[in-house]
Amino acid sequence: MASRLPNLPAEPMALRTCACMLLAAAGLAASPGARAAPVDSPDWQLSGDLRAGYFASERTARDGARSDDEAFNARLRVAVEHAFNERWRVRTRLAGRFSSAQDGSNIYLRGYAPSRTGAAFGDVTLDEAYLGYQATDDGLRLRVGRFQTAFALPGLPSKGLDRNDSPNTEINWTDGVHLDMPLAGGWRGHVIGQYRHRMGSGGVAHAPLDFSDPGSRATLFLGLENKQRLGPITQRMLSLTWMPDSLADHGLADPSRTDYMALDARVAAEWPLRADGARLVAGAEIGYAARTPRDAAAATGGAGDSGGLAWQLQASVHDFAPKQAIGVVYGRADAGWLLSPDFRPNDRLAEIAYQWQFRPKTSLDARVRERRELEHPAGTRERVDRDLYVRVTHKF
Repeated sequence: MASRLPNLPAEPMALRTCACMLLAAAGLAASPGARAAPVDSPDWQLSGDLRAGYFASERTARDGARSDDEAFNARLRVAVEHAFNERWRVRTRLAGRFSSAQDGSNIYLRGYAPSRTGAAFGDVTLDEAYLGYQATDDGLRLRVGRFQTAFALPGLPSKGLDRNDSPNTEINWTDGVHLDMPLAGGWRGHVIGQYRHRMGSGGVAHAPLDFSDPGSRATLFLGLENKQRLGPITQRMLSLTWMPDSLADHGLADPSRTDYMALDARVAAEWPLRADGARLVAGAEIGYAARTPRDAAAATGGAGDSGGLAWQLQASVHDFAPKQAIGVVYGRADAGWLLSPDFRPNDRLAEIAYQWQFRPKTSLDARVRERRELEHPAGTRERVDRDLYVRVTHKF
């Protein structure tokens, strides 16, 4: 597929101005001697990241037809943060997603993304705009507004079955409130109340989740997490997601709606391999959705309820060479698991990834992935997607 420049419309000069400001800010921060604070006051800070690379994919569809795609994709994010005092701060971040294959551009600020997996290529929006409070380093934390939430297994690659906003070059966000509080024995409790717009969501929500019903606008997430080391174990977490009146279990065309509830558990561990710092990081995660859509609504070809199980296994070796890591992941998600930005419903996934942190704030990443459909209608074949990327990430 031939690469081409983004087709910017003639009218919205604000979009071009915004893009120029983003690029200028990134260039200033990346230049030698650039300071983190954009103004004289040390209470203001500028930060961000630029991620760009080559992405290619090929697909074999259910009817056997083959297609392929390639593009140069990028994501640029620039944040401004102001601390009122030691406890209170405000932060906002502008994020843009771009591609050599994009069709036009769009700048907006609204409560939902244009697709179920987040912002589209060519979109520029705010993915953070919140008021934050932190009592002490390990004390109570609170965020109100638009922010990022991520609970994933550590290692390379890092993936999650439920909340993992903005992986790879995606742009997602959570609108609502996040209370993070210390409990006994190194445990922390997470309470996230998320607002969903009737037109969709800023976070990933696969079909047939739907938020058109007035009772479906609030999502509740409860998490219990411990990152205090226990032998080789470095992470333990249990979580519950409750989405009332959000599941169109008979399909989006049917008016009936029911609650969607999902449970998730993850554990990770780390072992030293050599005296020079090489280490093995491994993790496992399992999730289960109690109520799932009918097979007809999930288009699996079955005649009952779709499965609600999802799981993943990860293993990676860090510093096998200076500042380099390599890892593998294998997992699957039944058609009724609808929450993950990293695993599509009704898919099994196998992936290998490599990272080289060749500068303190700059890394090179490469990935090869295959995804195969689990269930499909009689008379068709499984859909198979293979893709790869080589990308560079720079933080400033």
